[in-house]
Amino acid sequence: MASSAEEEQIRRPVFGGVRVLDLTQGIAGAITTMLLADAGAEVVRVDIPGDRFADLSGYRVWHRGKSRLALDPTDPGVLEQISRLIGSVDVVVETVCEDGTLTELAKLLAASASANPSLIRCSITGYGDAAAHEGRTAVDALVAARTGLYWEARGIPGTTIGALSGWDDPLAGIDLGPGTGVGPDRPGPMFMGIPWVSNATAYLATIGVSAALRSRNLTGAGQHVETSLLQGALCAGSIAWQRVSHPDSEGYLGWTTDPRAPKGFYRSADGRWIQQWVQLPAFMLGVSEGDEMRVPESGVSPKDADLRISTDYLDMVMLGHFHPEMAAAAAKFPADQWEAAAKQAGVPFEIVRSPEEALLDDALVADGCVREFDDPDVGPIRAVGDVIHLSRCASGIDTRLSAGDRTSADVHVAPSASGGGSPGKRRPGDGPLAGVRVLDLGLAIAGPFGAQMLASLGADVIRVSAANDATWMRTQYSHMSNRGKRSVVLDLKSPEGKAIFDRLVEGADVVHHNMRESAARRLGVDEENLRAINPKLIYCHTRGYERGARDGKPANDQTAAALAGTEWVDGAADNGGTPIWPSVSLGDTGNGLLSAIGVLWALYHRDLTGEGQSVDTSIVYAHMLNASMAWTTPDGSRRGDRPVIDAESWGISALERIYPTADGYVCLAVTTEQGRAALAAAIPEIGDLSDDSAIADRLGTILAGEPSAIWTDRFDRHGVPAEALPGEPATVLFDDPDLKERGLIASYTDPELGSVEMAGRLIDIDGARVLGRAPRHGEHTREVLAELGFEPEHIEHLVADGIVVAPSVQPESEVGAGV
Repeated sequence: MASSAEEEQIRRPVFGGVRVLDLTQGIAGAITTMLLADAGAEVVRVDIPGDRFADLSGYRVWHRGKSRLALDPTDPGVLEQISRLIGSVDVVVETVCEDGTLTELAKLLAASASANPSLIRCSITGYGDAAAHEGRTAVDALVAARTGLYWEARGIPGTTIGALSGWDDPLAGIDLGPGTGVGPDRPGPMFMGIPWVSNATAYLATIGVSAALRSRNLTGAGQHVETSLLQGALCAGSIAWQRVSHPDSEGYLGWTTDPRAPKGFYRSADGRWIQQWVQLPAFMLGVSEGDEMRVPESGVSPKDADLRISTDYLDMVMLGHFHPEMAAAAAKFPADQWEAAAKQAGVPFEIVRSPEEALLDDALVADGCVREFDDPDVGPIRAVGDVIHLSRCASGIDTRLSAGDRTSADVHVAPSASGGGSPGKRRPGDGPLAGVRVLDLGLAIAGPFGAQMLASLGADVIRVSAANDATWMRTQYSHMSNRGKRSVVLDLKSPEGKAIFDRLVEGADVVHHNMRESAARRLGVDEENLRAINPKLIYCHTRGYERGARDGKPANDQTAAALAGTEWVDGAADNGGTPIWPSVSLGDTGNGLLSAIGVLWALYHRDLTGEGQSVDTSIVYAHMLNASMAWTTPDGSRRGDRPVIDAESWGISALERIYPTADGYVCLAVTTEQGRAALAAAIPEIGDLSDDSAIADRLGTILAGEPSAIWTDRFDRHGVPAEALPGEPATVLFDDPDLKERGLIASYTDPELGSVEMAGRLIDIDGARVLGRAPRHGEHTREVLAELGFEPEHIEHLVADGIVVAPSVQPESEVGAGV
């Protein structure tokens, strides 16, 4: 029986005893340090005067539980106080200002890191070391504009992959009919209300800090971790931003990022938006055939329907054909009846909600992914809660939104209790997960993407899949989420295949999957079975929804986004717009990133205690975090001032929006008095205006009169925060040889796709790898079985009997581990 001290250790938050200094400004840093605080770290937040993000609604949520100091780092007398704080912490998270105002603080941080080799310093920049973007303003909207991410709100005809790859679109010029396209009935990019760039950067920075803390436990050494909003944009664009020699390779390209393809949104009889994804005509038309909704005993679920639409690019034509009929069917019945029918049929479906409606969902509150907090100004409010669960570590969430404004004299500055780890267990410079073996049983994107992030940190990731997974492995979605892994194909339903898997489990550190728990139990890969084989195992299960009534319900990125409210925000539904699902949505990939964070936390805990444990997160958790700028009172009477997009999806105000120019588009992000003065100097015609709509009208007329290059040159000369949008998404990145030289864009060769370019390094941390290609289906089966001690004759017997799948000829192009 465990002693009280042991029980306390088991229930201690994973980062209890770790101290963090938050020197950030903006969304990415605030969310990063919030997640560290949620894991139990003591976070001291320095509120820096002049923070242009200080009025963000999300600051009320993201700085919960932190001790807050108001200090001015530009004051030489204050630097000594900050120096003492740095000396008392394990981690410093900073944002680097492009205007150089915090130069002395940066020097202090560099000197402190040099003097304290166990310190972990995480720097979040705008564009990192990308030479062509040096000095550009590090604001989410402007990075999204400059990189072309705003085009991906709706996508471009023929897909961005097609544009980057220069292919001849077989569906060029096709018109799928009215009401099928994405967004407002106008050309051009769309402003998005969810800060996808910053959200992705926060995930990456949290992974970096967590990995560095784990490395410090093994080496005793701290390090400098870096990521940037540019890398966040590359991460968010992973699904859509790929360049290949042969985009027409069988089964590769999908229609999901083409704006001509409807994305499963329909108006129900009561006026509510509903979403059914991937669209299933057999369900929509079958249950609504009569005057009353009826679910047949068979023929309407994704498993048994004869009429289904795949994500293959050419199936977009069939989708367009059925869309008007499905839209008409949706309009016959109210949303709640559709929801009940979908649940009965086992079809992925949700009613589209605002983030505030999601926060009022009692099921989410019961789960803990929504929490009530005590706000000193508003009183009780609801906001995002726990988004990662560890079975042997308590949540560290403090239900006070702030630990209070304090002076530097109030803050404890003794050395951190967490220490510097145990030197000598591993060499500094090794990847944070060197020597860690991960078994990836993931499906689609949400599971595999998380395991891929672990591979980039040095883990040996073995993808274990079934024979029928071969078709999926050819898709663009698999190619962007299975890189750096080895592929083994086993028949887990056979005793021989399951026995092989059990032998892999014996030597594994992590099992990672996102199948339903019932399916895992049927295959014998549930936690109870596997922990009996390996008690120290980290068992990571990523799901669709929260724990409770929805657990086990079919889900995907799109339906979870509908439930959590991100589609509502991006589609300007507050102002009557149509909800949208942008391809940059961090639902599947966000869930994967959360799972990588959770695995790192569990490994950190195991290094200290020797204990394995389970980790779980979900797609809906990721979307609740993605929309975490939202908050509301428990009765819904008051809500936070989150960004609200205008009905035409140009922006959130006259000074934070996209404008057409004579030859393209520019984006403004003027949020301070200094920026407003600079804009008035650049365009004096707006100086006498105060009404937002009047400013927008006048700016719209003026900016339309000159090309984008004229305006960006003028704005740069006057110091106006603005960027021109490229003519197409991602070209400014994928056509930049410097980014390829620096590894921000990874280049490699695939045996079927030919030359391939995708997102490269996303986190700068000691020992991280820029990953090469995804493996072929079963490419490493023989190799892995040989490592387990199987003789060649036995392996060929297993192949002949269909217990395993292994290609007869290995590809000559580079392997998937890395470049």
